Amino acid sequence: MFLGNREREMGTGAPGAVAGYDFSDRTAQISYCLPGSGQPETVSLVAGEEQFLIPALLARCAERDLWLFGKEAQESVERGEAAAVTDLLERAVRRETVFLDGQPFDPVALLSLFLKRTLSLLNPILPLGRIRAFVFTVEEVTGPVIEALTQSVSLLGLKGAKLYVIGRAESFFYYNISQPAELWVHDVLLCDFSGPCLKTFLFTLNRRTTPVAAFVEEASFPHVRRPEDAGSGEEDGRRRERLEKLDRYFADAVGQLMKDRTVSTVYLIGEGFQGEWYQESLKLLCQGRRVFLGNNLYSKGACYAAKERLSGSRLSADYAFLGRDMIRANVGMHVLRRGQDAYLALLDAGTNWYEAKKECEFLLEEENSFSLRITPLNGKEVREVLVSLNGLAKRPPRMTRIRMRVDMTDVSTVRINMEDLGFGEFYPATHQFWEETFSLA
Repeated sequence: MFLGNREREMGTGAPGAVAGYDFSDRTAQISYCLPGSGQPETVSLVAGEEQFLIPALLARCAERDLWLFGKEAQESVERGEAAAVTDLLERAVRRETVFLDGQPFDPVALLSLFLKRTLSLLNPILPLGRIRAFVFTVEEVTGPVIEALTQSVSLLGLKGAKLYVIGRAESFFYYNISQPAELWVHDVLLCDFSGPCLKTFLFTLNRRTTPVAAFVEEASFPHVRRPEDAGSGEEDGRRRERLEKLDRYFADAVGQLMKDRTVSTVYLIGEGFQGEWYQESLKLLCQGRRVFLGNNLYSKGACYAAKERLSGSRLSADYAFLGRDMIRANVGMHVLRRGQDAYLALLDAGTNWYEAKKECEFLLEEENSFSLRITPLNGKEVREVLVSLNGLAKRPPRMTRIRMRVDMTDVSTVRINMEDLGFGEFYPATHQFWEETFSLA
């Protein structure tokens, strides 16, 4: 049993302006949400049109020492007027120095330049200094990706804005639960044709758990390739035949995904769905389902995620997303708070492992040990993990204050760091440190 808890964690604040930034090595896209506005808006390259996709490249005109970005950079490269820098995020992740005309450029600085230029599109609507939280959504979240984005954003000099990185599956989760309930009363399917081949995300709920567990199953179909990749440069008849075959492949893929499932809604996103090549597949998808076509779902989902991280809502508290980067168990401890038994939550299931952090202080009830409670969301038994502070000076109960920091080293490994703070003048702090790790499995 413990006394005198003082907690410090990644807290929430009042609602504020937020931005969601979807980023891949092909394109970028920015959505934003102003305070008091329920729905995100997406930045268009042309006012009044839905030109949301920004080509993810820089171009340097050596003669004028001029940097261009996006569509302007693309056109300049095509005219032979500039040298292109592509794969900006991947180069920054690999720390791969970029050489243009024999001159070296730091890849993190180039990524930062691209972010600065693209975010400048927001300035007429939302000055960057007013943004309280940025959420980047990427195809795969890794430690190096987080580090590259964090360093690049730090070069922009933004103050007071929190930065988060999430995967596209999590963005899809936040987008879903922010839509009218009738759209996700059953499963929801997302078909993504923004890359060279079809990718799908299937959103499902387990309503028997508290909070309700949400899952997103990801799948790739290498044989279902984008139309321009499948038939570019061919004569009309051959291309038509190939597109009809692609339509059949697509119908087979989604048919298998939806077999024995009740799917309420289908989203089709990506440039691969331009044109009318998938008419037979569309007939299948529209049988008792709502079908939406667009290409700004991820950045809007990132905006919803940013809003939840700032202020939270009852809805997000009632639903826990359990993606591949998510903690699958609650971690906490029983404490005495103002003389009453209480539970202190340390790590919450449904949190990205790389965002899960907690710091607290407590008084030891036992001489040199305490226990943490692990509560899995998969129905397995609750268990206690005993933590021993070997070598701690012997003191009476409740006369040793411990500072504890809790985080994760990967999706299933908890790390705890503890420090002896003593007890005032009676028992001076030794600042002795301990570190332990244990598995959530």
